[in-house]
Amino acid sequence: MTTRPHRIAAAFGLVLFSLVGRGTLAATTANLVLDNVTVVDVKDGRLSPGMSIAITQGKITRIAPRASPGMQAQQRVDATGQFVVPGYLDMHAHPLNAPDPRPTLKLMLSNGITGYRQMSGSPELLRARREGKLDFADAPALLAMPGTILTDALAPTTDAVKAEVRRQKADGADFIKTVGLTRKNFYAAAEEARAQGLPYAGHMNMDVNVREAAKAMRAIEHLGPLEVMLLGCSRDEAPIREALSHVHVEPPQIGPGTPAAQAMLARIIASPSMMTKPHQFQTMQRVIDSFDANKCGELARELIQDGTWQAPTLIRLRSMETADDPAWRSDPNLRFMPPPVRQMWNELGVQFAQRIAAPDREVYRRFFALQLRFTRLLQDAGVPLLAGSDMGGSIWVVPGFSLHQEFDLMGEAGLTPLQVLQATTINGARFLRREATMGTVEAGKNADLVLLDANPLQDVANLHKLAGVVRAGRYYPAPALHRLQAQALP
Repeated sequence: MTTRPHRIAAAFGLVLFSLVGRGTLAATTANLVLDNVTVVDVKDGRLSPGMSIAITQGKITRIAPRASPGMQAQQRVDATGQFVVPGYLDMHAHPLNAPDPRPTLKLMLSNGITGYRQMSGSPELLRARREGKLDFADAPALLAMPGTILTDALAPTTDAVKAEVRRQKADGADFIKTVGLTRKNFYAAAEEARAQGLPYAGHMNMDVNVREAAKAMRAIEHLGPLEVMLLGCSRDEAPIREALSHVHVEPPQIGPGTPAAQAMLARIIASPSMMTKPHQFQTMQRVIDSFDANKCGELARELIQDGTWQAPTLIRLRSMETADDPAWRSDPNLRFMPPPVRQMWNELGVQFAQRIAAPDREVYRRFFALQLRFTRLLQDAGVPLLAGSDMGGSIWVVPGFSLHQEFDLMGEAGLTPLQVLQATTINGARFLRREATMGTVEAGKNADLVLLDANPLQDVANLHKLAGVVRAGRYYPAPALHRLQAQALP
């Protein structure tokens, strides 16, 4: 008598035999095979040389030693001497805010960026995504997007804040982004975001204590920005907060919708450092002078306990705090920016030196050095970091290339090459809770990959040495990447 388990096994054997006979398992013809490549495991830095990667319909279907039987392909790429890593993720970017985002997205893909977190949305952008109008060719994947950035101007009361959060939830926002909300509105937005099941991320005002905010925020952007977060590392935190409680800062008045108002807003977004007040420089100097690494370690442990991620965007901080550095103007990649943008950036760079006194510019430079030190401290403590560029209006920040500058600055801060690589690959997947489909080079994952001509674990500079990119299973060799850049020129 044949038992039920035996009947199931027999049936499975017949199916398996049938599949092998048709070549589905043993002789699969993949769309693409990358041959003789070294696979980099970004989880622990292990290297697996001499591997072949089969890719079918945008997925990695098999990884096996070179010359393994049955790995047929419509297209084969000899990747001898190359290293394969997951595609880079820019986890703080604004490409969709450009009038035509396609050139920006091509620049990003040409630099190995296969996915991005859009940091400013709108009802129109959310609707366009629902209708499939943001699925551009030759572009990285849109991984997450908020609705309109929450500000006091958009939602001046707690009731208005909560209503806006609910509206964004209904529109399909993936998270809530806050910038400049006063304390009362900040926590009202956090409460409603939690009630709606939406992550809460963004900036904090000085009247918000980072230790309290971290309990509500999924991610803090730009290290605060400025002194907001580092104040939590100051021995003089209490007296500084007391002094700041007596300072009233009037926000810039921008009229609604006029061309002049829009031009002013573009300049403020590009270089908010131009708006820094004298008391802020004094506060930054006090924070520098009273920095306490032990207290900073305590803050880091609280961030870990609260599950709060950090997107430092060091390239954004450096460009904002050293906008007069002549090196910015000589960047050859500025040729990819439209002439009006280049002109505005040059004007702002000149005005930076004119409007901000030399001693205050020195405070900015010292403060950036402290931000680098803080980033290393966060990494060493185990606070999860995300690589992001804040491209999309920020002064001197060129799409695509700026993420590579972020890699260099993370390395300058003291992160190892593996830690930098993790910040732009697996960390983003973990943050988005998409480890099942992205973030590592494994069978079953999305075929979004970067091929490098040198070992990325030996030097951060090797992350720049792109030999090719695979996006959704399509292979772009180096000449194709150069063509994308040529197409992106204004």
